[in-house]
Amino acid sequence: MASTQINVQASTATNPIQFISLISRSDELLYIQSFQSASKTTAAKPTHSETNRFLRFNFFSHMALDIFLSPTSLALREQQSQQQGDDQYDGVLLLFIQDQVMVYGYESNNGLKIIVGVDQAISVDVRRLRKLINDVYRLYLRILCNPFRNFGKNSAAERDESGAEAGGHEGETEILKGTKFDSGVESLVESFV
Repeated sequence: MASTQINVQASTATNPIQFISLISRSDELLYIQSFQSASKTTAAKPTHSETNRFLRFNFFSHMALDIFLSPTSLALREQQSQQQGDDQYDGVLLLFIQDQVMVYGYESNNGLKIIVGVDQAISVDVRRLRKLINDVYRLYLRILCNPFRNFGKNSAAERDESGAEAGGHEGETEILKGTKFDSGVESLVESFV
């Protein structure tokens, strides 16, 4: 987990989004960003309360992963699709509510899981939340599938004998560490308000 992207961003009091995390097909936490900082800090180190919030959201992301992996998740999907109507259901599930945070999740066709924590005290339109999750997924795909992201990285030192990137796969984590993805997610959350 040392390679996950850790970010704590400021948010307005009316923004219900508390965190967004992405989990890979192999159940590795790729990215997590918190939006519940009281004020933007200029210090390089996050404060104690920001670290506690991040750890709590990290824990929630792993709890959500446990629910996705649970055999009962199919029953949860069926139950919510019946409640919402099959024509309105598009894979976004309310996974659990913990410490005034409603945790929603979405699993894409390629196994990527997008987890969004929402403040329970603020009413949220689920259709807007679905749009936010879809926009985060599109941003992820746009950055991951960018044909120019490896431009200039063709040296022999960066490739092993099989021709693959050194260290196995290039890793989605490295791609998501860029400021382009961070700022993209931040602007999507800011536009959610």
